[in-house]
Amino acid sequence: MSTTALHQMLMKEQLGQVLRNARKRKGMVLRQVAEAVGVSPQAVGQWERGQNDISMENLRSVAQVLGIDPVAANRGEIVELGPIKSGLPNEAERVTEPSSVTLGPRSVPVLGVTVGGEDADFYMNGDVVDYVRRPPGAEQMRKLFALHVLGDSMVPRYDPGELVYCGGRAPVPGDYVVIEMHPQESSPVGKCFLKKMKRRAGGRLICEQFNPPMELSFDLYEIKAIHRVIPLSELLGF
Repeated sequence: MSTTALHQMLMKEQLGQVLRNARKRKGMVLRQVAEAVGVSPQAVGQWERGQNDISMENLRSVAQVLGIDPVAANRGEIVELGPIKSGLPNEAERVTEPSSVTLGPRSVPVLGVTVGGEDADFYMNGDVVDYVRRPPGAEQMRKLFALHVLGDSMVPRYDPGELVYCGGRAPVPGDYVVIEMHPQESSPVGKCFLKKMKRRAGGRLICEQFNPPMELSFDLYEIKAIHRVIPLSELLGF
């Protein structure tokens, strides 16, 4: 998890809180904002929870409906755009205060990987090559490890060299997963694949990759383990 990604996540959460507080001040519900902007109530709810990025065009539209300054909203402030009283500008309210991110101990092992060839993202040899900090959302999580992604089959979701954390609950359809295969006779370790899990069917695991886009099928009997890639929001404890 890079510092840039963490900063973007926190900024998105901060903006969402501003929009939610401004909407409640206006006495409006999600549906009213959504209808005025021309989007679904679910989209507005995701913006307020910081789950989805909001385009600048949509931010300007929402800010106009709520009567606030969109630039100030991006800074975590509510600046109402109304008539000026007594020659004084409206006051700005900071919704959140800047705070340092809680950094956990360097207790999460990074397992070594090597290039796997044309038909695989990488091999995971199991050797511990480094330790990285334990995120706040994984403070009590057991059997947690991290990997550096090799291969570009999941670009733009995961780039080569990106650090991913694996562990937690058992994976379910919709999760991103690292699929660890049983080793073949010619290799002491099995191939590994980073994919998006879609379903199990007929003794096979059906997955999706993005680059190039295609659906892949793995024999469940050839799979040694399926490790869930933990989403960033969960790592941060949201």
